[in-house]
Amino acid sequence: MQRLSIIRIVVIAVAMLLMMTVLASGGDADKASVSVGKIVSKADKCSSGTAADIGTMLMNTLIESGRFVERDNSDVVISGEVKEFDPHVKQGGALGSLKKKALGTAGAEGRSAKLKWELTLTDVASGKEIKKLKIDAKSTDWSVNAAKSELSGEIGALGQVEQYSGEPMEDAIKELISNTVNEIKKELPGEYFRYTGEEMAATSEDTPKTASAGDSETGTPAAPGAAAEDMKLYTKYDFVPGDRVIFYDDMKSDEEGEFPWRWNLKQGVFEVVKLGKEFWIMATDNGTVSPKIPKGHLPEKYTVELEFYDNGTDKSGNYFYIRWVDGAGKIVGEFGIVSGNDTWLNLQGHSLASKVLPQRIGKGVNTMRIMATSRSMKCYINEERVANVPKVEGFSPEGFELYLRPYRDLENPTLFRGFRFAEGGKSMREQLDETGKIVTHGILFDSGKHTIKAESYKTLKEIGELLIDDPTLKLSIEGHTDSDGADDYNMTLSNDRAQSVKSYLTSSFGIDGSRLESKGWGETKPIDTNDSPEGKANNRRVELVKI
Repeated sequence: MQRLSIIRIVVIAVAMLLMMTVLASGGDADKASVSVGKIVSKADKCSSGTAADIGTMLMNTLIESGRFVERDNSDVVISGEVKEFDPHVKQGGALGSLKKKALGTAGAEGRSAKLKWELTLTDVASGKEIKKLKIDAKSTDWSVNAAKSELSGEIGALGQVEQYSGEPMEDAIKELISNTVNEIKKELPGEYFRYTGEEMAATSEDTPKTASAGDSETGTPAAPGAAAEDMKLYTKYDFVPGDRVIFYDDMKSDEEGEFPWRWNLKQGVFEVVKLGKEFWIMATDNGTVSPKIPKGHLPEKYTVELEFYDNGTDKSGNYFYIRWVDGAGKIVGEFGIVSGNDTWLNLQGHSLASKVLPQRIGKGVNTMRIMATSRSMKCYINEERVANVPKVEGFSPEGFELYLRPYRDLENPTLFRGFRFAEGGKSMREQLDETGKIVTHGILFDSGKHTIKAESYKTLKEIGELLIDDPTLKLSIEGHTDSDGADDYNMTLSNDRAQSVKSYLTSSFGIDGSRLESKGWGETKPIDTNDSPEGKANNRRVELVKI
């Protein structure tokens, strides 16, 4: 019982780091539609991840202030640079409270932090600059000026900013965010504040959400109003998910605190936990579980995807293994990552790859992916390919298991979700020649969004090259969803996603728009059941039909 209580405390503490506290509402006043684009670091002591996380905090606080809303096609984009960042940080535990420290907290003497950024507010439709803002902030001995702000409540820290929990820099960042929101409210022309509550219904947390071709949440921030995220990091990324999903765990039937029912336990202590609004499977000691997939040899071509949570640079990286097993359950291969940057691939007792990532993975959601055939194999951590084995012989596994190992203790649990095992299909050219259409699950969107995720690059590149190679080819781009969510909502969402694909192909590959049509079918044309996670995953797709 004492061990379980400790686990509960840890889960609650980690969840606090992921949940945003709510600021006072701005009443019934009309709102401006804004998005935060790229925030880059020009300061030596500020990482690119920290700069991006501060930008995300700004977007969250703008929305929570009650005067702004984030829409897929925002009127104003905010971008900028962190110019100065001097934390004077004392290293501490990331699980500390994010509550503001009382003024005059003991032991704070002599410590200070300061930072400054320069932001540009740009009108999206015209591309013209609306306003430039230069804002700085500082904190000394826990005393901050943010208390004088017209904003009330707390500003939630997240991502790499959490490493400054309990330090002057934490309060300095919150002061910077608070002052920035106030300046934007003051300097943004009144004509941009024109959205009422009814017009913003689609952004409500109560709005039904569904995902097309996947629910991945990793990737770089999208420019507001853009058809796709910035894909520069993914130009060498060639992963394409399999066409037919065999196993996918969306955890929608699991209960918090219980063992995940779609998995088999081999060893260890596992339970479903909730961090913020998301469900994860947590292991608090060394443990192994296996997905309940059909028995038998794996397909000729297949892909595997897994999301895992890294607890940040102030915690030693945990161990995450995807293992292959034979018919008797014996381990015959493994793909793993430890310490946040050491990766390896072993098959049948032979080390085939061992790569150290250029930099440690960031705190938050990360991905492991495998793309395999009976003759070759590639493995990926996020956008980085860490193994490329051109020839695999005599490797015939019949299943998978996951081995997780927390590096030290209960304050550093392992968390995973989103295991997706899919069979690879025919090439796009083969599909088009045989059936007159291409069915792809490789064009990804966040749930409820129509901006294409960066991981979709390889799939889109193949489609673009197909159109370039065959100038007579004309395609109807058609979006499809599963049955979750309202019918009208799904229809609109699928249509918007199809239009995003068309826009990306015309702008990035120079395809004449007259060769492409776009339409959405919502949930009206399923290719699988909507009664299972796998069936829903198969129904979330984009089709390209020959005209």
